[in-house]
Amino acid sequence: MIRRVAAALGLLGLLGSSGAVRAQTAEALAGSCAAAGGDATLCARGAGAGRDLAVYIGLLSGPGAELAAQPSTLGRRLGGAPRIAASMRAAGMSVTVPSLTTLGGTEASSAVPSAQATVAFGLFDGFSLLPTVGGFLSFDVIGSGSFVFFSEGDGFDGRAEVYSLGARVGLLRESFTLPAVTVSASRRFASGLRLGDVGGSDLAQVTIDPGVTSLRATVGKDLFAFGVLAGVGWDDFSSETTLRASNGVGGFTSHTDTLEGSRWSAFGGLSKQIGVIAWISGEVGWSSAFAPVTGGGGSSPDLGRVYYGSVALVLKL
Repeated sequence: MIRRVAAALGLLGLLGSSGAVRAQTAEALAGSCAAAGGDATLCARGAGAGRDLAVYIGLLSGPGAELAAQPSTLGRRLGGAPRIAASMRAAGMSVTVPSLTTLGGTEASSAVPSAQATVAFGLFDGFSLLPTVGGFLSFDVIGSGSFVFFSEGDGFDGRAEVYSLGARVGLLRESFTLPAVTVSASRRFASGLRLGDVGGSDLAQVTIDPGVTSLRATVGKDLFAFGVLAGVGWDDFSSETTLRASNGVGGFTSHTDTLEGSRWSAFGGLSKQIGVIAWISGEVGWSSAFAPVTGGGGSSPDLGRVYYGSVALVLKL
């Protein structure tokens, strides 16, 4: 058992690591683009859009709790077999991106939905600290797949596919008197996404290929009629980003680098058991946003706080 706990904590540390090499900010990428001859306004808009889109993908592929409606780790069944949970979750948020078609372009906002399927396995029940206090260092492994549906009408080249692998460690399992307290770490691997098309009518385009490390801490309790859950999250992203922008004389500059950044989020939700093994849940959350990237008299969108919501069906065996 001790070896299993140590392995789970090692996995959490590996997944939570954001890497030893730090790359440049969106502001630095915009400056490099402009220094290479790209229009400064388009460079600022494209760099800001690439950074913001990585955050959008991180939130929409892992909105709220790592396993919807389940603030406590799963534990094992009688006899020692892993307990299994599976969920289907739909989420959505308003996405704002700048126009890359004209120098005087406007911002466009649209609702972007996502769909996520998750499966989790409870591998260890944890240690009992007191007769009514248990589940310390219990852990689950968890995997998921998500689709984030960006609109081609807004200048995107299609949906983003995201696959995640992670672990949840219980500090407390829920009991009659105490809530569940759980921390988790997941690594999300996303397919590439492009905004704008310089091969068409746009003056700039940005292509991202993000990876996101997501940390979550949740507390929750069953209050008989409903279960309640609240938590905080930290998403750290790294994205190879290619920015192409008009140079004003009929050509384009191209600059590729890695953007990195991180954002806090907070969320809360309600769940209700609807059968012996089934729950429904709803969550809402918000994330802090980046400041706009400015250059050449233009800037990327001023997002302020970003809000999102999700609904889920969970089955637990």
